[in-house]
Amino acid sequence: MGTCVRRFFCPNKPVYSNGCRAKFVYPAGGTYTGYWRQNKHHGWGVKTTPERTASYFSMKKQPDGQLIYNGRWSEGKRQGCGSMIRKRGTDLQVIYAGQWYDDMKCGEGKQFYPDGCVYFGRWLRNRRHGMGIQWYGDGSIYVGEWETDFKHGLGVLFYANGNRYEGHFARGYKNGEGVFYHMHTGQIQKGIWENDNAKVSVMQDEPEIRRNDEPTPYPIPRNYLKYPNEIMRELFQRYKPFGDKPRRRFNDKVSLEFVHHKRQFASFEERLATPTGLDLYPNSGFVCTCECKIL
Repeated sequence: MGTCVRRFFCPNKPVYSNGCRAKFVYPAGGTYTGYWRQNKHHGWGVKTTPERTASYFSMKKQPDGQLIYNGRWSEGKRQGCGSMIRKRGTDLQVIYAGQWYDDMKCGEGKQFYPDGCVYFGRWLRNRRHGMGIQWYGDGSIYVGEWETDFKHGLGVLFYANGNRYEGHFARGYKNGEGVFYHMHTGQIQKGIWENDNAKVSVMQDEPEIRRNDEPTPYPIPRNYLKYPNEIMRELFQRYKPFGDKPRRRFNDKVSLEFVHHKRQFASFEERLATPTGLDLYPNSGFVCTCECKIL
């Protein structure tokens, strides 16, 4: 006697999309081409945004063009190596190329900004964080440490006119001990900075740093102070605490990013400065070298 086998459809059983699909079109616009696992992008894939709703990471809305992500995915999030590209008509412009984690830029990567700036270095949670180098549109270059999208730590800032600053930075500004090289005058300024302003410093002539053999047009006058070492030591002791304030936590700095754009309402704090060759304290001779190990 034959056996009848009946198959019943279970409406509560989930249906998953796995493997590679040539092209998936979203109802609101945009497409995805690549690999899936349990209805999530997983593996290699290319995702595009709708034509008129592309937005940049800075939250500035762009009325035209679309964004294209080409890279690795994990459980529906960008993770691994990938690049973000902006497409306007037939024009393709790379915005970011590098590593991702948890749908955010994290690790080593290169970012191209609309104003012509280019950054290459370490990232953490969509922010420049760690060692990195940035080329600015005006020709300046910064090489050094970053924290939560700000120059923070030891670094070197090369100005477009040839001058440079070597020393400590805090929240985007020169803070703490540093040395400023005035290349056009052949002079070196060693001192302590606070929010890009030199609070106390020593100037000395260094003709060899000039680009030609002509004498400096701004020679330093002769010193007629009776006790210059003691006076300078007292000044440096007064402003040294500006470089000894504690760091902020990462989340605190993220929540205070608006301070950088609203500087007139800000109360800036400097980072914890590490000792350098600047020796201007009691029981020691007056030796001002500031030979910081930058990189």
